Amino acid sequence: MKTCYYYPDVWSNETPNVEDAYEFKSDRDIHAVKGGYDEWEVEWLVEEMSKDFFDNHDGWELADAWAGQERIFAVWDDNKNFIGQFDVYLDYEPTFRASRKK
Repeated sequence: MKTCYYYPDVWSNETPNVEDAYEFKSDRDIHAVKGGYDEWEVEWLVEEMSKDFFDNHDGWELADAWAGQERIFAVWDDNKNFIGQFDVYLDYEPTFRASRKK
């Protein structure tokens, strides 16, 4: 597993810094394309980072503000090279619970 980095809340006039980023361990091979990144793998990585942010950081608390609009994630690879910024949207997946009516 490699450690990549993400910063989940970039403002329009802000330059994100890897020193402020969360660490994220992944086994994704984002370096599969010679001289660049595999865009599918990077997008899947950012989706996994988004879940990590939601589950382990402030994501639950920010869900109302996040719903319906993007959150901009800055992402760095395992060598702390800046990959880019990504629009991340929060989709809700409904779950249901049933019990026999008494």
